[in-house]
Amino acid sequence: MNTSLKHSHATFTIPGTVSSLLFERKYAPEQMITLAANVFRSMLLSSAKVKGKEFQPGIMATLHKSGNGLNFNPHVHLVGTMEVVDIKTGEVFENIYMPYKKIRHVWKKAFLNHLVKKQMISEEERTKLDEKYKNGFHVYFQSITGNENNVLFRTAEYIATGYFHNSQVTAVDHEKKTITFKYKNWVDRNSREKHFAIKKMDIYSFMARMLYFLPDKHRKMIRYYGIYAHGIEEKLRLIDKKTWAKGIEHSFQTNPEVCPDCLTFMVKDTVYSFLADIEIKKLVKTHGIINGYFKPYRRQEKPP
Repeated sequence: MNTSLKHSHATFTIPGTVSSLLFERKYAPEQMITLAANVFRSMLLSSAKVKGKEFQPGIMATLHKSGNGLNFNPHVHLVGTMEVVDIKTGEVFENIYMPYKKIRHVWKKAFLNHLVKKQMISEEERTKLDEKYKNGFHVYFQSITGNENNVLFRTAEYIATGYFHNSQVTAVDHEKKTITFKYKNWVDRNSREKHFAIKKMDIYSFMARMLYFLPDKHRKMIRYYGIYAHGIEEKLRLIDKKTWAKGIEHSFQTNPEVCPDCLTFMVKDTVYSFLADIEIKKLVKTHGIINGYFKPYRRQEKPP
């Protein structure tokens, strides 16, 4: 994972009515992972105003088949970069703005089209669902901030956390064979405040649900896409060696590592960030940018 890039945690959800329908029709919700990743990528590329397969974010995504109330509620947890990388040159394109409201409608359209293609719903049912949910299907975003360790920890927390935790259990009645637990009922969209409810369940029903929602044996539930996809590491490592040089060459059609006058490789030096402003002011007084390079002014070229 590249902790120098900005990351966000996105949760792609579907309405309860749709979940119930898909449960009855034995839909395999693992298909939602790639679908959500494609929507996330397409929105990033649109926002960054770039097109093409070479432009890729880094995405890690997984599926939870249930909410922590142990009801069938498939949703995708996705952690992705908020920048796009050109995997041919190593250039990084910042995402200026993510249209959060629009992505709900894009996700709804993509998911309903997917269900029609998989013959889970009819064209008529798609039209009805499209009209019923005029605000789209909810997609929740949360920025992942902090130092490198915090980013790695929070990413692992979002991706690896299961659908149920022991701390939810509030009581177990061995005589009546029941279990009582609390679960997150809903989250206020504006304040992000979590609201909880209590549920009592027959212990055998509880165990049956826990087993039902567990992933099948040996099935890998975390998928990687873009610059985090398996097999791309070596390619990116080669790009990283000359990322800055290739990026400048691609943008200005000149190699910044070679002197344009004598065609020899230039010596690399570093100016620490807190001195950069002072050094730049000095440089501007004596040099001008000519064909992408700082070159000393000749006497007749010096600014007044």
